[in-house]
Amino acid sequence: MQLGWIDFSKEDRQKALDVINLLSEQGAVDELGIGIVRDAFANYFFPGTSTIQTRAKYFLIVPYVLREAVDGRYGRDVNRILKAIDSAEKDCGIRLLNADPKAEGVIGTRVLPKGWVARKPSDIYWNGIRTYGIFCDYGLSITEYVSLATKLREEKKVSRLGNRNDDTKENERDDLDAGDISNIRFWNLPIYHDDWRDNLSIELTKEEAFYLDKQMQKSTKGTLLEYVLKNHIDLNQFDSFAALTAALSEKVDAALANMMKLACDFNNLVYMARVRYNVMLSGGENDEAINNWDRIQQDIGHRAKVDLDAVFGELELINPRAKSFLCGIQAAFMASDIDMADELIRKRECSLKGTGRAKLSRTKEFDHSKWVGGRELDYRFSNARRILNDIYAGEVCSDV
Repeated sequence: MQLGWIDFSKEDRQKALDVINLLSEQGAVDELGIGIVRDAFANYFFPGTSTIQTRAKYFLIVPYVLREAVDGRYGRDVNRILKAIDSAEKDCGIRLLNADPKAEGVIGTRVLPKGWVARKPSDIYWNGIRTYGIFCDYGLSITEYVSLATKLREEKKVSRLGNRNDDTKENERDDLDAGDISNIRFWNLPIYHDDWRDNLSIELTKEEAFYLDKQMQKSTKGTLLEYVLKNHIDLNQFDSFAALTAALSEKVDAALANMMKLACDFNNLVYMARVRYNVMLSGGENDEAINNWDRIQQDIGHRAKVDLDAVFGELELINPRAKSFLCGIQAAFMASDIDMADELIRKRECSLKGTGRAKLSRTKEFDHSKWVGGRELDYRFSNARRILNDIYAGEVCSDV
């Protein structure tokens, strides 16, 4: 399948890349259109995370780069500054690999040093950086931030030229702080150091780790992410979101415990639909799908029990088509009407993609031994675990 778009702006291009990335994420292909619910749960439990974040260090590398980019060193042309940001991020990738060629999670590992990625660290981490209050938000995109910061810097320069009574050295010193321009504070970076590029490592320093820990807790009150950080819970103890739920359901507050239970119940329903999808797509030839179906159909009625009204209500979701499909397949499973469930799955994929693109309309084109689409929903549990592992490791590291 080929996708194309008219590239009107950087923002339009990024939106297209977001869609392409979603389609290419391992285990995240949404054949049945339940991604809206999955992502809403994930944002509720682990805000600021995404399935393509690799290491916690980028929550600081990106702000360091963006902060410096508007300090005047690249002039005032927005496009030139954006290109400089891209170049600086690539340079950081090269420095990280030079420091440790085997380092995991360095963005661009497969193409550096000659090539670079379409989805840059600043694109991947910007939402989290704003969510955690590292950037003071104002609802700005990166391009808007660069444009506003550059404009304010120029206005401040003009204002200073018209006021010769100001202390010149003090103004120049203020002008070096791109985080405070005309009383607008863009960045909350108390740990910034001018020499941050020297000996750059993908591992967090102790100072950085403690900062991220406290900043994430402060900005995600009432979430599962805050609870885990506050209680320094080692997520490596758990192999799934369901296992984490079982361990914490009686420890977290009632509202959070209820949402975790809803998420697990929702996963049980969706997983049955995904197994049936693979049984259908393979014509009954996928051993994994057949074995999983034999296992779960013995408890099909119980697995289908999820309060879908509560799911959509608590998450404040309005998607009648998705809810209609989920209610329909839930009823079919609870009645053990597998033919009806299969028909609903077939119709759902066709309604989402069109008959010509729906995989179930062309089953012979696919390898029947391979699983298609997602399996169990983990609501970014594994992604949050990766980020928290970096923070915990940084907090216990020795200062160099």
